[in-house]
Amino acid sequence: EKQKDVMVNSVAPVWDGNETWIVLGGASLFGAFPMAYAVIIEALTIPLTLMLIALIFRGVAFEFRFKALENHLKFWDRSFIVGSILTTFFQGIVVGAVIQGFTVENRVFVGSQLD
Repeated sequence: EKQKDVMVNSVAPVWDGNETWIVLGGASLFGAFPMAYAVIIEALTIPLTLMLIALIFRGVAFEFRFKALENHLKFWDRSFIVGSILTTFFQGIVVGAVIQGFTVENRVFVGSQLD
């Protein structure tokens, strides 16, 4: 348990920076390539939304772990693990979909949400 505390405390100072980069990436994509942003957001609404929910869940678990009572630490540790796994999973789906490509006609995404 002591080792977990040391690991979590080593990440705490830079924790918010990771999520800031995701927001900056989305905003930069929108600013630099608005047409690509529109197609990507429409094509990947489901996995991007689920990834953001998992990121929020992971962030809440990370912050609440510091304030948790001793008997709730395992719950927040497991919540952090689940949030991390789901975030990674949905990031993989997004990357795979981008590599596979999108069906676009006349600058509009014409596929379905489950393509």
